[in-house]
Amino acid sequence: MSDRVSAAAQRLFKAFGTGTPIADLPAAEAPQTRDDAFAIQDATFDLLGRKVGAWKVGGSPGTESTASPIATSKIYPSGQVLASAEHRNFGVEAEIAFRLGQDLPQRETDYGPDDIRAAVSDMIVAIEIVESRLLNWPKTDPLWALMDFQANDSLVLGTEMPVPEALDFSTQPVRLLFDDTVAFEDTGTFGGGDPFVLMAWLANHAPGRTGSLKGRGLKAGDVVTTGSWNGVHFAKAGTAARIEFAGLGQADMRFG
Repeated sequence: MSDRVSAAAQRLFKAFGTGTPIADLPAAEAPQTRDDAFAIQDATFDLLGRKVGAWKVGGSPGTESTASPIATSKIYPSGQVLASAEHRNFGVEAEIAFRLGQDLPQRETDYGPDDIRAAVSDMIVAIEIVESRLLNWPKTDPLWALMDFQANDSLVLGTEMPVPEALDFSTQPVRLLFDDTVAFEDTGTFGGGDPFVLMAWLANHAPGRTGSLKGRGLKAGDVVTTGSWNGVHFAKAGTAARIEFAGLGQADMRFG
């Protein structure tokens, strides 16, 4: 582990523990490459003593994908109440996640979308809770944002079902409600393209992670959430949030 990665990870670990966001990073600590940012994620994850149970993957066609591990301790069932005192941003994103039914270990040939579809056991309506450890997020350097787990706090899992044979995100309605009032409603707003393409990139990327994640790859039971349908909407203390995907189900949570 480089001195840059170690120093940045220690600073990020402290921000997790104290709740005081990072206002600036010395040039000697700031990530310079995507590999730096991923390594800082991994080192921080280990400092926190976390075990991976899910992954966040994102991107849009023609751009470089991003990924972050999500701890088992930060995966919650629908109806979860999260302590408002532990949050600053109160970000909420409507997402579709997938659960893997088999391991996807490192192999000589890259995984493709068909491999991922065959490996997925279920589809899940999910709420990503967004919380950054960076004071100026979202107006911050993209590598800093990547280092900071792309502002992931946790994942709330709602309705789980087999993946439909005809899965067409372009015609899928989505709705976000805050305290039973519609905050967002639209159709076909997923910007990530084919979710199985994103997940194939993740399957090829994951074995190359560092620290405790080195060589792990993706495991049966892992949940992969594939990106926001509503950008990000910001709630406040006491807000109840509900995500509805017509025909697929819903997920609920509340900041208590």
